[in-house]
Amino acid sequence: MRVGRVGLVAAVALAAAVACSTSDTANAVGIVATDTECRVDRTDLASGRQSFKVNNQGDKVTEVYVYGEGDEVIAEKENIGPGTSVTFSADLSAGKYQIACKPGQTGKGIRQEITVSGAP
Repeated sequence: MRVGRVGLVAAVALAAAVACSTSDTANAVGIVATDTECRVDRTDLASGRQSFKVNNQGDKVTEVYVYGEGDEVIAEKENIGPGTSVTFSADLSAGKYQIACKPGQTGKGIRQEITVSGAP
């Protein structure tokens, strides 16, 4: 079977995307979101690009935010359905942050503080 140039380019792009998402997922900071909790498995992180894997174990659609100082939104992932998992990333410099899970996608959320240290 002969693969055309477009097919080859698509196959290489797909392989690259899978490789990137696999490495992001393997080292991702786990977050378990429920209707009453936001459990972050590591709260001391190194500066630089961090991946977060959210597992919504609640009954409501949720969203997760990474907040900097003064509730500045650093990164977010919305519309995470019950029983689903998603991964997102954020570039973090040294400092204090909060992870907020928002069951039902409302309010200030259930928050967990994280500390990021080191030079990027």
